[in-house]
Amino acid sequence: MGTLGVLGLELVQMDTPPTTAYLQIYTEKRCNANCQFCAQASGSSADMMHIARGMYIPFDLEAVVGRLKIAYERGYLARACIQTALYDTWWEDTVYLIMRIREESQIPISLSVFPLSTGKYDDLRRLGVNELVIPLDACTPGLFDKIKGKTTGGPYSWEKHIEGIKTASLAFEKVGTHLIIGLGESDEDAIKVISDFWNNNVNTALFSYTHIPGTQSKPPYKTESETIRHYRTVQLARHLILEKLAYYSDMRFKDGKLIDYGVYEEVILDIIEDGKAFQTSGCSGCNRPMANETFSKIFNFPKKPADIENEIIKKDLGLIKNI
Repeated sequence: MGTLGVLGLELVQMDTPPTTAYLQIYTEKRCNANCQFCAQASGSSADMMHIARGMYIPFDLEAVVGRLKIAYERGYLARACIQTALYDTWWEDTVYLIMRIREESQIPISLSVFPLSTGKYDDLRRLGVNELVIPLDACTPGLFDKIKGKTTGGPYSWEKHIEGIKTASLAFEKVGTHLIIGLGESDEDAIKVISDFWNNNVNTALFSYTHIPGTQSKPPYKTESETIRHYRTVQLARHLILEKLAYYSDMRFKDGKLIDYGVYEEVILDIIEDGKAFQTSGCSGCNRPMANETFSKIFNFPKKPADIENEIIKKDLGLIKNI
């Protein structure tokens, strides 16, 4: 919905407009995969217009493509991001959408997709995709199997996703993956996989788990304070690793919980003041405003956090008790 607002195709009141156009090809059929958290999964009864909290409203392709050109040229958008679903003609439809966008505009294009053959990666690069994402979503093989692997009756496996990410890295300079934090993983599970990917030049974007009515996932219960502290801990550790301020091997864990970041507290306070660690992570130009949260509790800030938000982050991390 936010994308339509930026394109001038819907009247949408926004505190922070999206800087990326988020697109998905419309189909009335559910995805052949059965990811338990997804509204479009084969076994879901949820509204198919949802991706997390985002509403993807069907709209005329030519109108969208024409407005993308204008919005990019005027500096309203930095990127177009295409989400894929697995159905019979997904490849032909995706190729056509990429071609239509590229015929009208030079806006950078990201594609979020499941593992493909080497030839298809090469085709996508030639068509104009410059950043490719293969969402792993889960932080461990066991969780993967439970939420989107064989246990769900779906076509995916941890091993094929890992191999797909490695293969994509040979075709694309920028390759990423997504992790949904809050599915039952520990701090250590999430931080280790982030570190492993970064050591192989793969960027990891973080998403907070969002339950959509009608989906099949039932993550372990945690209090709101436990949920946000876990998320902030992973965000902070990710930032330390990506900025080479600390390594996974510097950090200490107890029963899966991070108890030492491997840096002085002054470094942590400086990072909080800077704010970047707690902003939306993903492809360049991505800010995903309100994609996984409400105004009452923001997990990924779409812009630099304000001073009062920095204090909230300190509380989330347990550095202060009250604001």
